[in-house]
Amino acid sequence: MTDLLCLGEAMVEFVRLESGDYRRGFGGDTSNAAIAAARQGASVGYLSALGTDRFGDSLIDLWSGEGVDTSHIHRDPDAPTGIYFVDPDPEGRFFTYYREASAASRMQPGDLPSNALANTRCLHLSGITLAASEQLRATGLAAVDMVRGAGGAVSLDTNLRLKLWDLDTARRVLTDTMSRADIAVTSIDDSAHLTGLSDPVGIARHYHNLGPRIVLVTMGGDGCHLSHPGGQVLIPPARARAVDSTGAGDTFAGAFLAWWLETEDPERAARRAAIAAAGTVSGYGAVDPIPTRAAVLAAE
Repeated sequence: MTDLLCLGEAMVEFVRLESGDYRRGFGGDTSNAAIAAARQGASVGYLSALGTDRFGDSLIDLWSGEGVDTSHIHRDPDAPTGIYFVDPDPEGRFFTYYREASAASRMQPGDLPSNALANTRCLHLSGITLAASEQLRATGLAAVDMVRGAGGAVSLDTNLRLKLWDLDTARRVLTDTMSRADIAVTSIDDSAHLTGLSDPVGIARHYHNLGPRIVLVTMGGDGCHLSHPGGQVLIPPARARAVDSTGAGDTFAGAFLAWWLETEDPERAARRAAIAAAGTVSGYGAVDPIPTRAAVLAAE
């Protein structure tokens, strides 16, 4: 039985350097979460679709090198692997995506490995998974139903991207999906848009009322509000030398799930996830700086 399956779209990233050249990397929120969980020692698989191109090959190599099971990745010969470009700017990072009609966006419920989903302890997906295309949304919801039907847990990270869908649709779909989730991961900024609330206690109550028994409201430098059947607690941020916040929330989610599945202790899992996220923001990129299990335990 696999501890965790993550479902979504991973892409190849090209970041413009000061020289004008581009450096290749990798992106994708649930992919980042899968790698973070694997580095904490969980048994993890990734569910997605890739083209039969070299970009798809490079993602397979990435996951294989991280110990993430790729046996259920669908390769679509008629669609490309998604890519995106990042242009750093003093005012922020500007993204240009080429993901329309990508292999992952064309994924269908029939592509899902029903046996693997029936034999995982937890499924993790995100708002981006549900927003990327109607086909991927249907696939994600079918996976949720398969895991729930087999008695597994479902984790949903809101990860709101309003460039992918309108707010009304996001609210409707995420509310419906949350009603089928056991764990809600959301940022205070996402929830301000989705719920109209700005108080983490009220946000946690809102999501509990939808169904999840564990709610994590991340608040950047203010830490994370954790609410679960044992109570509510503020998880302070771990010490960090912040240089790049890319992927920090994904690392937090993946590390939390790995430690929760191992310890069944949400507070211990959240504190260790905060350490993992701090390690991520202390380096550049979404994947390279994610700390290992040993590094997280050493920093406790």
